[in-house]
Amino acid sequence: RGHDLRRNMAAARLRPVLAAARCGHAFRPPARPPLAARWFGEDCGGLARTGYIVRAREGGRETLLGAFQSSGRFDAVLHGHMECVSVEDGEVRCEIRVALPLQNNYGTMHGGAIATLVDVLGTMALLTKDPARPGVSVDMSQTFLAPARGDDVVTAVGSVVRYGRSLGFTEVRIIDSGG
Repeated sequence: RGHDLRRNMAAARLRPVLAAARCGHAFRPPARPPLAARWFGEDCGGLARTGYIVRAREGGRETLLGAFQSSGRFDAVLHGHMECVSVEDGEVRCEIRVALPLQNNYGTMHGGAIATLVDVLGTMALLTKDPARPGVSVDMSQTFLAPARGDDVVTAVGSVVRYGRSLGFTEVRIIDSGG
């Protein structure tokens, strides 16, 4: 069941610059509340006490807009560097500044930061369909096409490709300012 990401991105008139990824998500509620207070102190180091998943469940998909609200766990690396600029049914668009915490030793965006971004945007895209069904990643495949330089602002677009009863499939495209 191969899927040619390059063909689909060309059809959407997007030049794939940084990365493309596909994820499979199993629908399951979050297991337990965030541990941000324990990790970052009582004020959570500036992190929101409730992350984007809880906020979407309680207030709907529009709560995803604006500065990224980390759960205080793995996604904390994106805190302060990502802003959600558009939310539609099945799609979310965010802008990310490739700040120092997101960079590798070469001054480009680290592959682990990209994987985190893909996971988060895939989940956010699912939340636009049903804020009560965030899902967990069961499979991820990524292709890196070009580096994102330090301090560049990149755009990440997360889209729901397929939305079933027990699995959802998403695609995330990360592109630079040149499109």
